Amino acid sequence: MFKELAGQVAFAYQQHPERRSWSAYGTVAGSAVQAYILIPLERLGDLDTMASLDRVLADIYGERATELLEKFQDCVVDMSSLVLNRLDVGIMTPIAREKPPEYLYHVDLHVRPGDAATFLEGMRQVGQILPETPMVMFGTFAGPTRIHGFVMGDSIGDLGMISSLQSHIISGYGAQIGDRIISDMNRALVSSETAILRYIGHQGR
Repeated sequence: MFKELAGQVAFAYQQHPERRSWSAYGTVAGSAVQAYILIPLERLGDLDTMASLDRVLADIYGERATELLEKFQDCVVDMSSLVLNRLDVGIMTPIAREKPPEYLYHVDLHVRPGDAATFLEGMRQVGQILPETPMVMFGTFAGPTRIHGFVMGDSIGDLGMISSLQSHIISGYGAQIGDRIISDMNRALVSSETAILRYIGHQGR
């Protein structure tokens, strides 16, 4: 049922005059089966002009929109939105692609507010030794205060650099400094949750 309804929602967005760019991912490994819709915005003000789901459905499906929206919402246990700001920690800027990467490794980091600067400094130090890493970091502008990291890959194997991150830090800075960087970052963390996301589909402008 969800897949069929999601297809109708996606069709509405494809037909709508706004045709805002988006990409969709679903979890293949993680604590829960989830669907993620990622919509890149050039500036925060774009949120003012973004058409809401109910408006898009009404514009495309007319009188059927209310019933469709109710069924879709009944299928979704939790539907929440986050606004994320990209954090410049010295890691490469993602290259523009015609099609989004097949896989994303997503880590949701709960960092103590008082230690956020320490954690981000650790990530900047990682960026100095791994500037070409296919990783991007975001901080929440709206929603629960978190740091989100994404690693892009065309295969699950491409995400494996995450498992060797500590060894790269120690190799780049030496055991003494590397251990301190890792220790400081771990001390700043309250909790973390990870997931592997697989590409479902997208729409370009």
